[in-house]
Amino acid sequence: MSGLIARSGGLAPVLFVSAGLLQPKKRDHPLARRQLYLNYGALGLASLCSLNGIETALVHGEHENPEQLVARLHQQGRLRLATQVMLSMPSFYALEWAQRFCAAVKALDPRIRIVLGGRWVTNPDKAWLKERMPHVDLIVQGAGEDAMAHLLGFSGQWQAPAHCGLDHSLVENFQRYQPSVETSRGCGRGCAFCEERAMPLTDLKTPARIVKELHTLIDVYGDQSVRPYFQSSYLVPKRKWADELANAIQAAGINIAWRCESRVDSVKPNAVPGLVAAGMKVIDLGLESASLLQLERMQKADKPQRYLDAASKLLETCASHGIWVKVNVLLYGGETAQTLDETQRWLDAHAQYLKGVSVGPVVVYGPPSHSEEFLGELAEFGARPVEVSSAEERGVTQVHLSAEINQEQAEIESIRLSRRYMTQDDYFDLKRFSYYPRDYSEEQFRRDVADCDPQRLPFRQSA
Repeated sequence: MSGLIARSGGLAPVLFVSAGLLQPKKRDHPLARRQLYLNYGALGLASLCSLNGIETALVHGEHENPEQLVARLHQQGRLRLATQVMLSMPSFYALEWAQRFCAAVKALDPRIRIVLGGRWVTNPDKAWLKERMPHVDLIVQGAGEDAMAHLLGFSGQWQAPAHCGLDHSLVENFQRYQPSVETSRGCGRGCAFCEERAMPLTDLKTPARIVKELHTLIDVYGDQSVRPYFQSSYLVPKRKWADELANAIQAAGINIAWRCESRVDSVKPNAVPGLVAAGMKVIDLGLESASLLQLERMQKADKPQRYLDAASKLLETCASHGIWVKVNVLLYGGETAQTLDETQRWLDAHAQYLKGVSVGPVVVYGPPSHSEEFLGELAEFGARPVEVSSAEERGVTQVHLSAEINQEQAEIESIRLSRRYMTQDDYFDLKRFSYYPRDYSEEQFRRDVADCDPQRLPFRQSA
């Protein structure tokens, strides 16, 4: 039941909290504050706790004032001395929110134990993070599944079946969130900007396992109106797997549209018909650039032209099967008017296949011990930090891309390029599918658009 801690067993309760943001990490306007990001990593750990009879729930900080959230959780009886707080920090952008949240918890009762996780934040430099999170009792690095039993002092037989699935009912007000189905982990493709560049890709879940999880979603949400995100760093479906998934989903009588993410050279066109038959409606594709030079600098592809040729075939195939294609573009170190023009001309030639384009400049994450090497690589292309001290202070470093394109100009170009290919209706369709609250209406959206500075919106407004 939403809003309450799932009760079972007699062990100390565990409250998972996904750290929120004091302001959106890209552009702060009403539309950005509407977005919801389900922390499916934290939900996976909460689901394991529940499976093992431990009282648990997951609360998302979103953009709620951290002190007010602590007061609310205490008033609701979910934050008390016996509670162990598992704080998940999915991004360095959440650092200040997490600092204030932990301070408020300890001010309430210093005996409440706080354990901090979130491998992208905790892995780079534990000592640096501990200095900035003095109220945290323990910092856990890496994935948490193997450590949970020890962290909780669990003395029985800990059940941790592979791919146990996500219990979305543990999420506070779960009906607001579109659900997730984790399909694989890792990447290992070596892109210079990616945290998972050296993490091997795991096998996709079996179609039977995915069908079982979709049935669970239908039971929890009460119907088939959900629009799950098939979570993976990039989906690499073979035609055989796609066809088997389509057959299994159709045999089960499931009619759910879903979304996924992949590389433009990792989904073969011959797998697309099966994916469509299985319910795929939206695909986010990490194109990143159409400049051969920038693709080489990113280490995105050994043979950039072959990479772009594969992208052309996939976009055309997806569009011909009615799939909404959203392309991600990364403005990278060394970007110039010429490299931007190369990407724009490629996108222009493929505009008929695009539902939307998301554009943003490269950002370097982590404290100096983690970020210096990457900043050095970017410096070779002419990039430089906007603030040299930002890595040490916040773990987030914005960069001037080149002598020709500084950070301010990169932001202007990002919005301009997005707007060139995305209308207001396109933007709403894509965001409503996965990121906006499930009950967020088009009327509410249009009111929010009217309250935004139009110069900060990445789409062309309707009349």
